[in-house]
Amino acid sequence: MGRKLALVTSPLQRFHPFIPAGGVGSRLWPLSRADAPKFLLDLTGSGSSLLRATYDRLAGLSAGPVMVVTGRSHAGAVQEQLPELTGDDLVLEPSPKDSAAAIGLACTLIARRDPDAIIGSFAADHVVEPAETFQTVLKRPWRPPQLDAS
Repeated sequence: MGRKLALVTSPLQRFHPFIPAGGVGSRLWPLSRADAPKFLLDLTGSGSSLLRATYDRLAGLSAGPVMVVTGRSHAGAVQEQLPELTGDDLVLEPSPKDSAAAIGLACTLIARRDPDAIIGSFAADHVVEPAETFQTVLKRPWRPPQLDAS
């Protein structure tokens, strides 16, 4: 018999969002470069980088902070754009890998903090508008899938 999970209601008490923010800045060259990958740039003319916009979309949707996973070479720029990040929420990859490695690292760290976490990964370089609709959808009550012990 599977374990039944209760309905999760907003605010998402167990929701732990994170932002993988990496890259070498090659896809939008010459605008984006190794020292200024696209997630650090204001590509929409809004006055905010793509990273800042992603963080702002997620802030307040969870009971805890938003985690950002990035490379050591981008740590200073990320901290400058997101000064509200604290020590444990700015995760530096031990070595540059791909998105899957960053996502795996974030999931491992979040699961250690909260084994019952509902984890969400949100790319640092996507434009999602209107932000209010995105937030409304995430706040809707939902039922996790049934766990089957067999």
